[in-house]
Amino acid sequence: MPKQPITHSVKDLPLVAVELGSHSVRAMAAQKVGEDLLRILAYEESNQFPCVNRGMVDQVNDAGFMINHILHLLANRLNVDTIPSAYTLIGGKGMTLAAVRSKRDLVRKRAMTEQIKNEMKKECADKIELKNPDVAVFDLLPSYYVLDDKEQDAEPTDSQKASVWEIHFNAFVGHREAREKLHVSFENAKTTIEQTFVRPDVVLSAITTGHPDMLAQGCAVIDLGAQTTTLTVYKSNQFLHNLVVPQGGWHISRFIEQQGIPFNYAEHIKCTYGKASPRFVEHDSAMVLPSTHPDQTTQRISLTSLAEFIEMKEGEILQPILNVLHTFEGRLGGVYLTGGASLLSGLPEWLQERTSLPVQYGSHAYLLDRQTDDEFCNPRYTSLVGALIHGSDWRDKHTNMVVPDRKSFASRVLRATQQEIIYIFSDSKKPDNE
Repeated sequence: MPKQPITHSVKDLPLVAVELGSHSVRAMAAQKVGEDLLRILAYEESNQFPCVNRGMVDQVNDAGFMINHILHLLANRLNVDTIPSAYTLIGGKGMTLAAVRSKRDLVRKRAMTEQIKNEMKKECADKIELKNPDVAVFDLLPSYYVLDDKEQDAEPTDSQKASVWEIHFNAFVGHREAREKLHVSFENAKTTIEQTFVRPDVVLSAITTGHPDMLAQGCAVIDLGAQTTTLTVYKSNQFLHNLVVPQGGWHISRFIEQQGIPFNYAEHIKCTYGKASPRFVEHDSAMVLPSTHPDQTTQRISLTSLAEFIEMKEGEILQPILNVLHTFEGRLGGVYLTGGASLLSGLPEWLQERTSLPVQYGSHAYLLDRQTDDEFCNPRYTSLVGALIHGSDWRDKHTNMVVPDRKSFASRVLRATQQEIIYIFSDSKKPDNE
């Protein structure tokens, strides 16, 4: 008798989020210890292979290997045999917002069920994807509801009944290839994607959860990563704008490198001594560094010159974002910075000089309990913490879900057998990477 594949109930698994970044694959595990409160249990990061380019998976085989490797390291830290599933994020270049709605006439007054909501959501996603074959809907988030011609922002309760229901969604839309490559990467890693979240929504939630006034007044979040910089504008339950600039902190380091400095030195001096503008350099001095020029072994660069290079490139990266922010002046409560590249000294002040909106760092620290190391309050972890909070909420609604242990022997045999059966009765050729 064949051995039954091993399955795990999600309620017994640690919360795990995996993020595929431009320079590394990162994984974080946490435990929910209260309402919107996490304790970080473990964290791992690896940059063995460059497998992501500007927010999109570039090499699925390398990405699969990296995911498998990083989750193995995380499992060792947690002292568990395997991590069969994880949450992940999607975003990157080409992602835009679209408004879409679905309407249902239920004939008689009745409460909205979860099944009908999901059907309406799927209808909207299908509508977009059928019209645009190269496009995928990454997620659909309700913006407001209409019950018998009466609008409301809040999600309807079980006691609210209507005969005509209408749901208006914010659709995050991107390249179909981005979604497919993400799923293939996890498939190659023999890991189940428990749920995928769009990065702008996750980052916004991590910064604003528990602060409804920020959402009511409206805010803009600038998420500065290594190879992408994302602007999200939100107000009164609606995403008003989403812009992805395919450049980030890595491109600033590359610009410094072009001045004749090896990249690893360029990255180090940017993070350690760099300023957003020469105006923020208090005491100028010069550094002697190795040179990439063939006719010289060393190169001198002053702190003022370094700041000039940084300001030149950051101005190029952030100008499209500033152009959008100008259209929302007077309509938002403020601008919040997050992401690993946001820690450049003087950046909030530099932005403040160019917009009438208040600029400050967004923080997810209030989502972490006191036993969590302060290191995880750093903005570079905001997206992972946000994914874990979203995952915790999602799991609360799906307590009966189980996931297979696809790395167990029985599951591998079953999966391989199923694949062979499919190939026998299909004209499709077996992929080379299987």
